[in-house]
Amino acid sequence: MNIKKLEKAMSLLQSGDGSALATIYEETSRGVFTFVLPILHDYQLAEDVTQETYVTCYKNIKSYELNTNARNWLLTIAKNTALSTLRKRNREISVDFQSDVHPDGVYFLGDVDSPTINLANKVLSEDEFNIVMMFAIGEYKHIEIASFLNLPLGTVTWKYSNALKKIRKAMESDQTTYEKETNLERQR
Repeated sequence: MNIKKLEKAMSLLQSGDGSALATIYEETSRGVFTFVLPILHDYQLAEDVTQETYVTCYKNIKSYELNTNARNWLLTIAKNTALSTLRKRNREISVDFQSDVHPDGVYFLGDVDSPTINLANKVLSEDEFNIVMMFAIGEYKHIEIASFLNLPLGTVTWKYSNALKKIRKAMESDQTTYEKETNLERQR
C-alpha cells in the first residue's frame, strides 16, 4: 500500500473529487476485508461491511484529518460498522429454515477455497487466526496488528510464530491419502 497515494486520494475526496474513492478502495479494501472477516466470521457479511465502510468514508470524509493515518481511520470505520452489524444481526430472528448454512453455522475465510486457510481456521485460536490473516493476507505489519488488537508487540510476534508452528505441524499430520501412499512407496 502506498501511503502517499492514499493520503493524496483522501485529500482529493475531501476536495469533492468522488473518483478518488476508487483509489482509496483499491489501496485499502483487501486490508479492510481481512480486518473485518475475523470479527464477523461470515464471508458475505464481511464483503457487505467492507462496502459499507467506503460508503461511510465517502459520507464522512470531511471529518478525516489529513496526514494522520488514513488506513487506521478506515479500519476504525470498518470495526464500528462490523460491530454495529453484529449487534443488529443478533437482534434479528431468522425465519428462513431452508437457507444454505455452513455446517458450523458461520462462514469462515476457509470457504474461499484455500486448504491452508481452512486448516489454519481449524487449528488456531481466534487471536492467532486474526494475526496470521492480517499479516499474511492483509499485509499489515506486526506493530500495526498490535495497535489494532490492543496487544503488546511481543505478544503479537509470539502468537504469530506459534501460529505458524501449529499450521506447519497440522499440515505435516494432515497429509492426503495420496501423499501417505507415495511416502510408503518411497520407503519400500
